[in-house]
Amino acid sequence: MSMTWYDKLVQVIADCTHMPRLKLVFRSFPPAVAGYVAKLRQEFPFISEDYTRFSSLTDGASLWMYEVYGSGASKMPSLACLHVRWQPNAEKLRAFPFAEDPGGNCIAMRENGEIVQFDLRAESDSDCITLAPCFGELLDNVLMGERFDWLFDVPPSEIEDNEWLAYLRHKGWLSPCIA
Repeated sequence: MSMTWYDKLVQVIADCTHMPRLKLVFRSFPPAVAGYVAKLRQEFPFISEDYTRFSSLTDGASLWMYEVYGSGASKMPSLACLHVRWQPNAEKLRAFPFAEDPGGNCIAMRENGEIVQFDLRAESDSDCITLAPCFGELLDNVLMGERFDWLFDVPPSEIEDNEWLAYLRHKGWLSPCIA
């Protein structure tokens, strides 16, 4: 049976209670308040349903070394601070910044739902790297699944083990080439 990103995230949150090593590479928090999500949707009407479902499950999260920002009410940094930092780029690229990668690059949702990565020098679409066609796909197949190896600049066989990779392998969520 195939699991959705939502099912996987619920599973990771539950597993953290009895797998202490998982807490080294994953953090979640209580859900964002409904008013916060409604306010985001008002300001950014193109935010996907998957993103709002994510926020209804956890107010920000840390998945491996990817920080998905929250409302600021949890221990995760706030989206407001992220938006201040990335505002010039986000305006040019018509994007909603919601996370940062381990290198400090912005992860954002475009108006068409596409998830892109860019740095402070980004000024046009050609400066963006597409990570996934949508938020759900980013979680399901990139951060928690088959395309996890795509985040690295080395062949899958050379990826060093870490707690997150070991967890994904244990769950059977990786592609055969890195499992």
